[in-house]
Amino acid sequence: MKNVPLIVSAALVAAGALGALAVSASAAEVRGRVTNGTTGQPVAGQFINLLVLRGQMIPVRETQTDNEGRYRIVVAANPSERFLVQVPFQGVNYNRPAFFTSGERITADIEVFETGAQADELSFESHVIFFEPHEGHVRVSEFYSVNNRSRPRRTYAPEEGSFHFAVPAAASGLQAAAGRPGGMPLRQQPQPGEEDNSHVLSFAFKPGESEVQISYSLPLSGNTLEVNLPIRIPTARRHIAIPNAGVELQGAGVKEIEQDQAPQARVFAVDASPPAELALRLSVDPAALENTSVTPAGPAAQTSQSVVNIVANPVNRSQWYIVGLALVVLAFGLYYLSTLRPPAPATDAADSQPESGAHD
Repeated sequence: MKNVPLIVSAALVAAGALGALAVSASAAEVRGRVTNGTTGQPVAGQFINLLVLRGQMIPVRETQTDNEGRYRIVVAANPSERFLVQVPFQGVNYNRPAFFTSGERITADIEVFETGAQADELSFESHVIFFEPHEGHVRVSEFYSVNNRSRPRRTYAPEEGSFHFAVPAAASGLQAAAGRPGGMPLRQQPQPGEEDNSHVLSFAFKPGESEVQISYSLPLSGNTLEVNLPIRIPTARRHIAIPNAGVELQGAGVKEIEQDQAPQARVFAVDASPPAELALRLSVDPAALENTSVTPAGPAAQTSQSVVNIVANPVNRSQWYIVGLALVVLAFGLYYLSTLRPPAPATDAADSQPESGAHD
């Protein structure tokens, strides 16, 4: 009988712990409707997966849509917990974030698309190449803006890969990411292409705009980089950007543009029709290499690592995420420069004025 008080005390402690857990986590509901954006019809019997971010995305609930394409999931959620509704449709995942607070109900409608868009229904709107010098190497980041204009709207996801590109032979530390403009870019795994130094991404281009980011390092020879940059993708506009101080760029078919949308960079229009090798020479002032780190931006600033040094060897996932966040801000600024044209020579100014209204 002497052990009874101990047993009772342990039971009270356990009950208190369960009570505290019940207070911190309560039932939350997410509901919505899945619609086929290609046909305009609801998707019945569609599998739905609810994931929660707990260090990594973990599946916690699953269900199926009814005959009207509607679904409902109830889950125990802690305040401010982050969830993701995922719909795998014809081999492509369609995601919608769902952020809960205690006892909240959230509607998350999801539009999916049938696959089958053709390559000629994709248009490459712009290509921005950013050179960032560091001690012993230059980090190159390329940004592509891609628009899926398919009618009827379909997702472009061919089995042989959707995005083919090439990098210089000396490139190392290749990284790739893709996603919707303004969203979180998803890391992609480049696969070897059929040609030397070529690669393929198997990213599903959904109807509308997407962005592809390619990053790699090139070695400096002293304070100079001479590179033949492969141009394989035809784009409506192509630009090169370098820091506005400490770097000089030379190359055939490259002309600087006067602009103020991206004051931290000098921007050059590129006149090159693929397939081509763009011969460039980059000269770096050694004094400009004294500060060769990237300061994190956005969510990355909340990590314990405040400064990331980019090295020529492959960077790890967290480094790529931080570098990508810092550079994508510049890329958004450069995207608006895509409508700029190289200034006309002074002797031709009068002749070029009547034609200026014909351009977009």
